[in-house]
Amino acid sequence: MKFPKTPITIATVALLLLLSCNETGSSSGKKTGQAAGENTTTLSKGIHRYEKALFGIPQDRFRAGIIEIAGEYKVFLGGNQLSPDAINQLQAFVTDNQNQEVYAECLKRFPDLSGLTVELENAFVRIKSEIPDFVVPEIYTYVSGFDFQYPVKYTDSALIIALDMYLGSDYSGYPNLGIPLYISDRLTPEHILPDCIKEISMPLIKSNKSPVLLDAMIEEGKTLWFTDLMLPNTDDNLKIGFTRAQLAWCADNEQNIWSFLIENELLYSTDARSMSMFMTDGPFTASFSQESPSRTGAWLGWQIVKAYAKNNKSGLKELMSNVNSQEILEKSGYKPGKK
Repeated sequence: MKFPKTPITIATVALLLLLSCNETGSSSGKKTGQAAGENTTTLSKGIHRYEKALFGIPQDRFRAGIIEIAGEYKVFLGGNQLSPDAINQLQAFVTDNQNQEVYAECLKRFPDLSGLTVELENAFVRIKSEIPDFVVPEIYTYVSGFDFQYPVKYTDSALIIALDMYLGSDYSGYPNLGIPLYISDRLTPEHILPDCIKEISMPLIKSNKSPVLLDAMIEEGKTLWFTDLMLPNTDDNLKIGFTRAQLAWCADNEQNIWSFLIENELLYSTDARSMSMFMTDGPFTASFSQESPSRTGAWLGWQIVKAYAKNNKSGLKELMSNVNSQEILEKSGYKPGKK
């Protein structure tokens, strides 16, 4: 399904973001403004609110205002070398009526981000304890123009959060855009923190070049298990993006899900339909009841990885880089329905 976009898109902004991330996120693991070997987990400058800086520029001096904020927001603006066309597109974006309304809603829903700052810092402490060379990224927020596919972006130097994708399941703009309930239900402020930590986990996970369904399940399981470790006080339904009822359905039907996979010989399938049925977002999992969530394969992979971590002594980095899903399954001692 294609979702409508705002009248003025942020394609240019997104391109600049990707280019500047490549520049600042070097393979050395150093972060702009951070010396090599520095071990801080404190966000000394807090969270950089690009949406406030951008929308707050007076229109009669927009070009000069962009240059003034370019240093702090290089990840979006690429420094002060923006072309006149790029600046004109940015000005069109911030003066668009719909974008103005969304920005106002972001200010209303997120007047202060100090709570999120503390929660991220606490998570970074835990990540550092497991991965000493982890580089704490700068954190940025922005109005994305409803980038529902990538609400959080991460490089080794920046973590970028689209606040307009977390305005709450009751936000009227989401149904107006055609976003279905199974997505809008998790577009809440409470999902920001686990979504950020899941994105941070991604570069740690090694992938098979020709994955079978079990590989995809285990990879998703690793992401969720990483989030378990870094956010021990966060509810499981927020980590995986299910409702509480859907999470309960999985627990009640764990043995049935597993039996279905085994009886239909799906664990080692490369069939696109099987992958889609168990790993792709949707209102529910086909072949199960409409009370089931989608991505039941991800939930099952989570249980397998948790069992493996409990029954084996391998460290976090070792487990995250282990691409032998069959070995992980066998050594997990996973028994559906047994806790």
